[in-house]
Amino acid sequence: MKIDMDMKERIHIFMLFLLQSYKVLMGSMLLVFVPQSCGDDAHVCSITEIVQSDDILNRFGMGVNSITTLIFMIYYFVELHRENVCVQYLDIDQNKGDNNLSNEIGNYPLIRNKIIKMNNLYYSSTMTALVAYSGNLILSTVILYKNYYGMATMTSYMSFVILILMKLYNSYFISMDTKHNFNSLSAYMTEFQSFNVIDKDYRTKLEIKQVNANEFSVVSLEDGCENAVMNPLYIESNDKNKKKIKDELPKKRKSWGMVANLNLFN
Repeated sequence: MKIDMDMKERIHIFMLFLLQSYKVLMGSMLLVFVPQSCGDDAHVCSITEIVQSDDILNRFGMGVNSITTLIFMIYYFVELHRENVCVQYLDIDQNKGDNNLSNEIGNYPLIRNKIIKMNNLYYSSTMTALVAYSGNLILSTVILYKNYYGMATMTSYMSFVILILMKLYNSYFISMDTKHNFNSLSAYMTEFQSFNVIDKDYRTKLEIKQVNANEFSVVSLEDGCENAVMNPLYIESNDKNKKKIKDELPKKRKSWGMVANLNLFN
């Protein structure tokens, strides 16, 4: 089976996601993975002792650690979904500037709307994760200071926290830039790269402008013919008719053309 460029990008992104998930787990569950002092003999706490601790502050801290981890899982789901949307609809052209996408995206209004929606969602999830981790970090620091076990605690704490803060800083930078400047920066490429052109599978020789919520103006760049097209997303129909529309869609990417721009598929 031949693997196309989009699939290679997805595999690369997924492998990086697995590595980052490990770092986030270690950095969010600080009370579990950072060595702590337990008992009168000041031995290193086992995971069982930490989880089953009767100390109210410790139990509250474990709850906050768990909630923060859940928030990060949601945040990563949004980030991966955004990355997949960018890989599916956009591409990277090293011969064009990072802001080139804003010049092309006007002809693809529904792809543009989808990208804007994902960028806004990514920004919201990043800010939520940032706030949650800030609270988690403050509480965990207090508990770890109380159960300090020398340099073992300090080195593990600093290592895990720095990894998380670097990830959040990068995500904050990317989400702010994509939200306000419409630069679809990748969150997983080794070097920050911007998806700056429409993917060739979705590129058409049509100029499409949104007239209103229910209608598009479609102009052929080859013969100059203009047509008005209703947006199927706003057509009131029952589930049976919607299924019929989807069943009639072309199966091959090379035939999608106009269909891609009107977003008839999901």
